[in-house]
Parts: sequence; C-alpha cells; structure tokens
Amino acid sequence: MPKISVVVPTFNAQKHLVETLQSLLHQDADFEILVLDDASTDSTLDLARSLNDPRIRIFPLEHNQGRPANANRGFDLCRGEYIARIDHDDIAEPGRLSKQAAFLDAHPDITVVGTQIRHFDEDDTLSDFPLDDATIKARFVVACAYIANPSTMFRREFIQRHGIRYDSNLDIVDDLGFWFDCMLRGARFANLAEALTRYRIHEGMTSWNLDGTALNQAKIRLYARILPAFYPRLTGHDVVNLRTLYAHPIPTDLHVNDVIALHRSVGVAISEIDLRYGANPAQLEGGLLGLLSLAMTRHDEVQPRSDEDKHHCNAAIWEGINARGIPWKSYQT
Repeated sequence: MPKISVVVPTFNAQKHLVETLQSLLHQDADFEILVLDDASTDSTLDLARSLNDPRIRIFPLEHNQGRPANANRGFDLCRGEYIARIDHDDIAEPGRLSKQAAFLDAHPDITVVGTQIRHFDEDDTLSDFPLDDATIKARFVVACAYIANPSTMFRREFIQRHGIRYDSNLDIVDDLGFWFDCMLRGARFANLAEALTRYRIHEGMTSWNLDGTALNQAKIRLYARILPAFYPRLTGHDVVNLRTLYAHPIPTDLHVNDVIALHRSVGVAISEIDLRYGANPAQLEGGLLGLLSLAMTRHDEVQPRSDEDKHHCNAAIWEGINARGIPWKSYQT
C-alpha cells in the first residue's frame, strides 16, 4: 500500500490538470493519486488517462454532485496512511509530499500539516500562515490565514475513525467546516515554514466566482457552530448579532441600536473563552475585536456614528463583559 494518497477533485479541469498531475508524479515519495472527476464535459478524463501512470487512479461520476461531495469520495477510496490534498489547478513543489510525511512521522501528536503557499499566474505573493496549533485554531474565528486546504496532509485513520467529511451545505467555506470538525474531535494542526504549494490565481477559480447569497448563508450556518465553541457565554441572540461581522459585504446601513447590540455581544463573547481546544485565548479576543473594528470602520465611512453613539458602543462592550445573565437593556437615542 502507498504511504500517501493524494486526492485531486476535478471538474472541467482540462486547462491546468496535466501540469498539476505532473508536479505530483515527480515527487520523491511513495504515493498514489486519486483523480475524482465530477462528471466533466471537457477532456479532463482523457488527459488524466493519457499520462498512463499506474500511480494515477481515476474515479469518474456520471452525474455532477458538487465539489464537497466529490472530494468526500476520496476518503473511502484512499489506501495511504496519509491523505494529501491539492486542487486541480495548483502545483506541488518538489519535495512537498516527502517533507509533510516526514513531519507527521516525527510529530505523532499532529493530525494536519499544511504548507505556506505562493500565489502565481495573476498574483505573486507569499503566505505567512502561523506554524503552531494554538494560533491556527484562533484564526478560525477570523476565517483568514489559518491553513490552506490544497496544501494539507492529514492522517487518514483520524478522519475515518471520526467520520469527518466536507459539508456540502457550507459552499465555499466547507474547508473551514472540515477543519473545525477535526478540532472538535481533538485534532492538532501545524504549518511548515516552507512554501511547498503554488496556488494559481485566475479568473476561473472558485473564490473569484462566488454566489454572495450562498456564501453568506454558509457562513451563518458555520459560525453558529464555531462561535459558541470558543465563546461559551454567547446566547443564540448574540450569535445572530455577531454574524454581521462575517457578512459579505459588511452591512453599512445598521440602525444605531443594532450597532450597540453588536458591541454588547462582542463583550459577552470575550468575557469567557473556552480553552479546551487549545486555541490562543489572547488571539481569540483580539480577533473578534479586530473584526468589530473593521466592521465599524466601514460602517462609519457610510453612516458615521456620533460621539455619543460611540460612547454607547464602548459602554455596551463593557456591559457585555460584566453582565452575568443580566438582561440586555437597549440604549435609546
């Protein structure tokens, strides 16, 4: 059996797939590649088969099931001890698989390891993802710069034992939902300092063609689970208030009472932080306050708050921090 199973979900991937697969075939590791095709209508399957390499296993679907459901098939088809992920338009740098596998071999307490990523094609920037478990988990709250899904390698036994899969209801944030479910079941995370994955930026990529409504609905579903896990004093009403921080775009037409209530809910959140998952508590506090600051900056550009309103907002944060089950009394203006 191979040491590593590389899962490559595809759908109409003819433009970049061969380059991606060749970057994998040149890796210095013991691996298999699973091409999971979601009923492509172009030459994706023909191109994958034309490489004629026994390490490539191809699993086509007759009917399209969507990206998360298609990727999930790979977890039951993999034979390796470790599962690596890469998207059909990205590139694995030389040594990526062997370095990640060596890291997992040497660190049995780590479940998931990612790498830094270098953007290419229509961008040329380098990621600065945190290397440690506590910071990665704290970044889940801000949904930014935690771990890159197509750069990851993780233990197959862990996700199989816990039955963890991508959630098709989470649209573009299904990867964060997957890592959050791993965290809830005891996973520990790391990122390597080296950029071992090249992440292609182009017009056809999923994140450039988002359905804003579907994205917002997915975020609401996901953060209704994530926020209470880290901030146990939150009520359902608080979670509804806080989801404003994750809206795309951030709303700039909130009534002043809604803005004040949002500040109070942030105060309730940071008044108690659950440490059981190992996330950095200072960053969990700072992350939420940072999101609030960003939201208010954008709000005030369109609908500036008065000094009195800002005072009420600051007072609401402290009321949220100090209130222990005391009913919220709305400020009147």
